Amino acid sequence: MTLASAGSSLAQRRALPQLPVTVAAVFAMLLLAALFQLPDPMIRHDDYPALLADPSLFYSKTLTEGRWVNYLWHLRGFVTPAWLNFLAYQLLWAVYLGCLVHNAFGREAEIWQRVMVALFAGLGFPWVLISMWFNTLIPGLAIVALYAWLATRLNERACRWLMLAFVPASLMAYTTYPFLILGLSLTRAGVARSARDLTGLLALFIASFALGMLAIYSLNYAVHGVFGVPMAEWRNPSPAQDLASALENSKLAWLFLIGLAQKGSYNNEVLALLQAGLLACAVWVVLRQDKWRALYLLSGSVLGLALICLQVIRSGIDMPVRSGGFLWIFGAVFVGLFVTALRDGGRARLSRNLLFTVTAVYVIFGGLTQRFLSEWHRVSRAMAVELEEGQGPVYVTGTYLSLEAARKSDLQNDQSVAFRLHHLTGRDIVMCESRPEDCAALPDELRGGLQGGRGFEVRQVAGGSVLMLSPEALREGKLEAARRLRQTD
Repeated sequence: MTLASAGSSLAQRRALPQLPVTVAAVFAMLLLAALFQLPDPMIRHDDYPALLADPSLFYSKTLTEGRWVNYLWHLRGFVTPAWLNFLAYQLLWAVYLGCLVHNAFGREAEIWQRVMVALFAGLGFPWVLISMWFNTLIPGLAIVALYAWLATRLNERACRWLMLAFVPASLMAYTTYPFLILGLSLTRAGVARSARDLTGLLALFIASFALGMLAIYSLNYAVHGVFGVPMAEWRNPSPAQDLASALENSKLAWLFLIGLAQKGSYNNEVLALLQAGLLACAVWVVLRQDKWRALYLLSGSVLGLALICLQVIRSGIDMPVRSGGFLWIFGAVFVGLFVTALRDGGRARLSRNLLFTVTAVYVIFGGLTQRFLSEWHRVSRAMAVELEEGQGPVYVTGTYLSLEAARKSDLQNDQSVAFRLHHLTGRDIVMCESRPEDCAALPDELRGGLQGGRGFEVRQVAGGSVLMLSPEALREGKLEAARRLRQTD
C-alpha cells in the first residue's frame, strides 16, 4: 500500500502541466532580463499613437505598411499604462516561446531545458529591438500566441490549414510575424517528414502569405484608392526598374545580411564567432542524425531571408535588423537538438553546461541592452521634474542628437522627445530644430541652444518654458546617415 501511494504521488508530480509551467518560467525570465524596463518601458516615437489609442497618428501606415490589424487596435477607445502594455506584450511573447519549445521537443527535453532554449530564441538582439514597439505589436503578437496555443491542442494537419487565416492576419500586424507561425510547423516534433510534405507545407505558407498581401492590397485600394503598398518617403525608396537598378539594390540586401550577422550578436565580435561556431556544429550534428528535421528548419530560414532580400531588391529600402528575428527561432531549436544529442551521447554534463552558458549570455546581453536603450527615459524624467514649475508650451532648442542619452537609446526622430515630454508633462512641445518658425520670437541666446556644454538646461520665459540642448550633435540622424551611405555607394 505504501509503495503504491508513493508511486501515485510520484506520478502526480511528474504529471504537472508542463506547458503552463514552461510559459510561466519563460515569462519570469523575460521580465528578469527586462528588469530596468518594467517601471517605465522605453517607447519609440511611432509607438506613442498605440499607447495613446490615437488612430489619426497611425492611419498613414495602413497605406505604406499595410498595418490594418494594428490600426484596429488604435481604435479601441481606451488607454492603459505603458507598464501594463509591456507586461501584456512579454506575456504573449512567453506564450509563443513556451508553445514553440513544448511542441518542438515533446518529451525529448526537460522543462528547464525547454525554458533555456526559449530564452535563447526570445532574447535575440532583433527581438529586444522590436520590443520597443510593444504598444503597437500587442494585437499581432496576440494572434501569433493564439496560433501557438492552438498548435499545442490540434494536430499538424489542422494547424496547417489554419495558416490560411492566421498568416494574413499576422502579416497585417508585422511583416515577419508569419514566419513565427511557419516556425511552429517546421520545428514540430513527432511528425512524418519528407520532400513532398515539406514542399506542400511551404506552398501552403506562400499561398497564405500571398492571400495576406492580396487582402492588404484590396483594403488599400478600397480605402486609399491605391492597389499596393507604396513605400513611405522617409524610407528613401529606390524601386528597381531594370537589371542594373536591381543589382544596385542587391547591395542593400547584402548589407542587411552583414548587419544581421554583426548586430545580431549584440555587436560583439567574440559572441558573433561563438554563435556562428555553435550554430555550425548544431546544424552539422542535426543533419547527420535527422536530415529531414534539419532541412525543415533550414528551409524556413532560407525562405524568410529570400523574401526579405527580394523586398529589398524590389523596393530599394534599408531593411532593419529587427526584421530577421525569426532566424533566432530556428537557430534556438537547432541548438536545443544539439545539446539533446550531446546528452543522449553520454555527455550530459557538457550539454547542461553548454545550454546554461549560452542562455546566461543571452539573458545578460539582453538585460544590459534594454538597460542602455532606456537611458532616454531616465534623462527625460529629470527634464520633466524641472519643467513642472512652468506653464504653456515648452520650446526645445538645440538638437536632441546632442544628448548622450539619445545616442544610447538610439532615438530615431525628434518626435521621440516631443511625445515623451508631452506624455510626462501634459504640455505642448515645440521642437525648434524642425519648426524654427514657431521659435522665432525667442531671445537669441535661448534660440541658439545650450552653448559650451552637454546635457540640458531649463529657462522660464513669458508664456512658456525653454528646454535648451546643445546644438552640437554627437551623431547623425538615421535618415541623414542612410542618405549619405547611399550617396557614398
